[in-house]
Amino acid sequence: MTFTPAVEARFPDFADHTDSLVGHGVEFFLASNETLRPHLNETPYGHKLTWLDFTDTAEKDWSIRDFLNFFNIINGIAFGDRGIPMPQWVMVDLILMPAAALIAGLPQAEFADMVERSTFRFDTDVKQLLRKVQQDMRDSGYRGPVPVGGYCAAPSAEPGRWVGWSLWSLMPAVGLGKAAKALALSAYRAQKLDGVTQYDNSALKVHTEFGALKILVATVPFHTSPGSFVYQSDLTLPAGTELPEPTFLLDPFDYSRQRAMQKDIEAGRCEFYVLPPGHVRRDGRTYVPILEKELPR
Repeated sequence: MTFTPAVEARFPDFADHTDSLVGHGVEFFLASNETLRPHLNETPYGHKLTWLDFTDTAEKDWSIRDFLNFFNIINGIAFGDRGIPMPQWVMVDLILMPAAALIAGLPQAEFADMVERSTFRFDTDVKQLLRKVQQDMRDSGYRGPVPVGGYCAAPSAEPGRWVGWSLWSLMPAVGLGKAAKALALSAYRAQKLDGVTQYDNSALKVHTEFGALKILVATVPFHTSPGSFVYQSDLTLPAGTELPEPTFLLDPFDYSRQRAMQKDIEAGRCEFYVLPPGHVRRDGRTYVPILEKELPR
């Protein structure tokens, strides 16, 4: 019997979007280690991922080690001033050993064209930093593809439940983040996905494409980034579920309201959900559409 990953059953149309990206030069890689390979789906949405074993030392046309190093460097650039660059030991211990990273890459010529024509609205220094990466590639003689996006998640103690913790893309206008996340969730065979993000993070637009986000913890003051919260996506829900109108619009920087939401969650009074599209504009400001559900007493 053929097993269909939950994300493919709920969002079957994501395959077409992936194919269009591949047609524009994007190649998708699955980086992990050989011991986990039998447990990963290497053909999400019918698309064959390029397998990378980070422990492989065999000679190739280009260095896997350098590719993963550039992934780490550019990942940090993409997150800008949020203060959450990823140390390399984290990449090994939390991605490549227990799980896998879904990485999107472009050939170097296409990457150079992208750097020159892009505006990178999220950080004015990104173009300068990426030019330095290009110089590092030239200095080292690296000839392989360049990471331009990716998604990482780690397995939790609950079977089928994963914790996502790094979604990034240098190509937001073409939906690369959505494709990377969909392919990764299929590769993991995830059924539920927990994650931490911020109310002001533009990634909410991608996360809510996978359905409404149930807010498990409304405020995480211990986190490095202010305005962080914990959410869950249930990928086992039926496709095409109609979503209600939001109960209220949350200011991403209204920390008092977020603390009040958390008290309601802790007291068992309410559940809260972030609704698509994640962010809405009102009077020149950005808000998060929230559905509030009162729980029976």
